[in-house]
Amino acid sequence: MEIIKLENIKKTYLQGKIEVPALRGIDLVIRKGEFTAICGPSGSGKTTLLNIIGCLDNPTSGKVEIAQQNAGNLSSTQLSELRLNKIGFVFQAYNLVPVLTAYENVDLVLSLQGVKVKERHERVMKVLKEVGLEELADRRPAEMSGGQQQRVAVARALVAQPELILADEPTANLDSETGKSLLKLMKKLNEDHHVTFLFSTHDSMVMDFSRRLVRIVDGKISEDIVKDSRMESLPETQNMENN
Repeated sequence: MEIIKLENIKKTYLQGKIEVPALRGIDLVIRKGEFTAICGPSGSGKTTLLNIIGCLDNPTSGKVEIAQQNAGNLSSTQLSELRLNKIGFVFQAYNLVPVLTAYENVDLVLSLQGVKVKERHERVMKVLKEVGLEELADRRPAEMSGGQQQRVAVARALVAQPELILADEPTANLDSETGKSLLKLMKKLNEDHHVTFLFSTHDSMVMDFSRRLVRIVDGKISEDIVKDSRMESLPETQNMENN
């Protein structure tokens, strides 16, 4: 089943009166359960693409379908509901609420979803246990290491039971051993829950862990490589070289 379908996505920014193209025609399909990295150098357009997939930004032109919904046809309220219920986010800078404990940071998503208190407690403690932070539930971000904070961010993304988790440079602020541990955790969560993970990264370790690599250069897909034979054969991705 397709969880992401992009058709001829273009994004152009204005710097004064000058148009600066960030994406130059992206066609991409991601199926449920994939563990994929969008990679490329700084300025290649990978973060812009991830923001469009996450419905945090709009393309200048093209069609975006997330979980069988055409994002271009949704109101701002419907887009908020799509992000809340279908997409989990893991950011480079963690983006935890500093005054809240690990438990409260994870619980916040379920509160916004309107989940009842008893179920919220059960789900929060279960996911904190999965990421190895059950004993740190009462600690605030400042009382945790960077790796522990990023695990809270993963727990927060996972607790809402989304179909898709987007991770923008999730290992950038971590040392190599902590980053490796985090990637092993996310791969296990991918296998256990069949939730789709999509990374934006230039970290070779993230690329090594990923089962599929989509490489972007100058706003176009230059390579689309399936590394894991367990994945189904994927439709050919067009890089729209002639646009």
